[in-house]
Amino acid sequence: MQRPKVDDQLTLLTDTGKAEALCAEVLDDPAVEDGIILKVLARGSFERGQQCWIEDEDGSKIGATVKGVEPKQTIDTEVTLSAVIPSE
Repeated sequence: MQRPKVDDQLTLLTDTGKAEALCAEVLDDPAVEDGIILKVLARGSFERGQQCWIEDEDGSKIGATVKGVEPKQTIDTEVTLSAVIPSE
């Protein structure tokens, strides 16, 4: 999987099913080698500490942890994810 970019469409897989997300911000995670922090806008139910998967277009998946959830005034939720994407 390649490092996501701002405005990329992502598919998140959770215990409750699939959720479409729009990538809003991509940052390096200084605490983890090859780690990234993603801020996405998504619809669905998310909780801090929840595990999920980011699914790539080719069907590959990487694990992610929900680090924060900020409800917005719209139906979308700002979800902060922490993941490790190995460099190629």
